[in-house]
Amino acid sequence: MKLVTIVCEVNDMAITPNTPRTLPITSPKPPPSTIPKPSNGSGNSSGSSGGRKLPSYAPPGSYYNNSGKLVNKQGQLLNDKGQAVNKQGQLINANNQPINQRGQRVNDKGQAINDKGHLIDAQGRLVNPVGRLVNTEGHLIDRDGKRVNRDGILVDKTGRPLDKDGKVARDKTSAAKGNNEPHEQLLPPKLTQRMLEWKNKAPTTPGPPKMTIAEATTRMVDATKFVKDGIIPSSPSAGIIARDAAISAVVTGVISAPLNIGTYAGSTSASERIKASYLPQPLVPPTPIAKSSVDRPTESEQPDLETLYPRINDAQVTGFAVANTSAALEYGETKVGLIPGQTWPKDPLERMDQLENLLDYAEEHTAPVAEGWKVFFKPHLADKPAAPGMEGLEDRIATIEERISVVNEAQKTILEKMNKSQPVS
Repeated sequence: MKLVTIVCEVNDMAITPNTPRTLPITSPKPPPSTIPKPSNGSGNSSGSSGGRKLPSYAPPGSYYNNSGKLVNKQGQLLNDKGQAVNKQGQLINANNQPINQRGQRVNDKGQAINDKGHLIDAQGRLVNPVGRLVNTEGHLIDRDGKRVNRDGILVDKTGRPLDKDGKVARDKTSAAKGNNEPHEQLLPPKLTQRMLEWKNKAPTTPGPPKMTIAEATTRMVDATKFVKDGIIPSSPSAGIIARDAAISAVVTGVISAPLNIGTYAGSTSASERIKASYLPQPLVPPTPIAKSSVDRPTESEQPDLETLYPRINDAQVTGFAVANTSAALEYGETKVGLIPGQTWPKDPLERMDQLENLLDYAEEHTAPVAEGWKVFFKPHLADKPAAPGMEGLEDRIATIEERISVVNEAQKTILEKMNKSQPVS
């Protein structure tokens, strides 16, 4: 406040009061404050917005926008539960991305996805379109992260079923189940069949046709052509080393030898030449011995070797054919192939052992190529173990024939896709 001395002049005389008068000088008053009173968290102090009362479920900071829509403090629309939604009524997160009730992002089909767009389950684990657990490569897995097949059986990296010791299983009874999540696909076979019938989708699964020697020749001729055309990458020296190292680890009695498959094309003797390479020492049934009229029946029926030995011989030819085709598809090697050597077993049971190992090799090397060309391939597995010794010979032959047919069918489809991939000349 400033003080001012007042001096008065009267008739040219200065009159000075005893005490000087002082008057205060004040600044103008500011306008009334426009700062709002503290809100109760529902738009304003009275729980209303623009004169409209806010519902109890509205989160703090909510208000009605210019269109009269209830929105949160970020301006997102709210549903009748106070949840943020888009114009279509879909739940959304703070970034306006669609989510489900658990707060997980969803795709345009309403399926939960992670930040990379991969399908996930309620626990955030990767799943496939039907809800089965998968790894980052898309392979089915169990709760422990171990690879399994569609039936929940533990498998190796190429999809072959494993037993409890981690070795390749020879039949379904020895195949080990994984620690699987419950799923419709893993129901017991009878229930699965009933469900399929209920859905009118009962599948018909006729076995693939038996492979012929002529087909074996055609497969290798086609593979040779695709190697030359560059569709199958070729690295001959490295391919031979890798192939021989892989085969020697599982099969005994085989050697590498020139095949010259290309020269067989169109030759009427192609099948015989292939057969001679793959079957240098065929099994010959023993001469039957005439039975005495007084001979007593044996406790177990002896196998019909006159029928079974020719089947083993054919299986050996086609088995080597699919094994060499698998090497051609993976390594691009068609000039040198695997054939039986001098130490190849002559005993029928030992020969069966090696044929089974040979098919392990063929399945292992067909699987990655099938996956690369998006061809379905599931190695055949017997329903039950064969009886020991000669008594189980027929069952083992039947299983080998099925395994060869499945591998052959996959290789056939792979080569057909390769053929379609070629530019039209």
